[in-house]
Amino acid sequence: MSYRIVDMNAIPANLTGFDFVWSSCSFEHVGSIDLGKRFVIRAMDCLAAGGVAVHTTEFNVASNFYTMSSGGTVLFRRTDIEALADRLIAAGYGIELDFDLGSGEADHYVDPPPYKSEPHLKLAIGTYISTSIGLIIQKPG
Repeated sequence: MSYRIVDMNAIPANLTGFDFVWSSCSFEHVGSIDLGKRFVIRAMDCLAAGGVAVHTTEFNVASNFYTMSSGGTVLFRRTDIEALADRLIAAGYGIELDFDLGSGEADHYVDPPPYKSEPHLKLAIGTYISTSIGLIIQKPG
């Protein structure tokens, strides 16, 4: 087993042929929503035919219009995720989206700063409410 440190905004062209690519709450930290989308699309080049990528990111559930769109942390909106999925589908990739926010007691609690150490599903980040969303994308082939 080995690992390699890679700049998510400059993935080397020779990083290819993998069956699986995973990023966990990472691409919201590459500088902007557009750069985050670019990372996800570029990461698909790292996969072999039929390979799968799994990515999670911050998801703004408070607004589909206003958001934190640039800086150290961005919050992807439903419209951003749908646009990314549309682009991937147009290029032949498989992806299905699920925007269900849950209906349990924990799903309705929004943890304000300073965040508690107990588990939470949604956070107040500035004026927004954020949770995580997962993307599972399959490369054709």
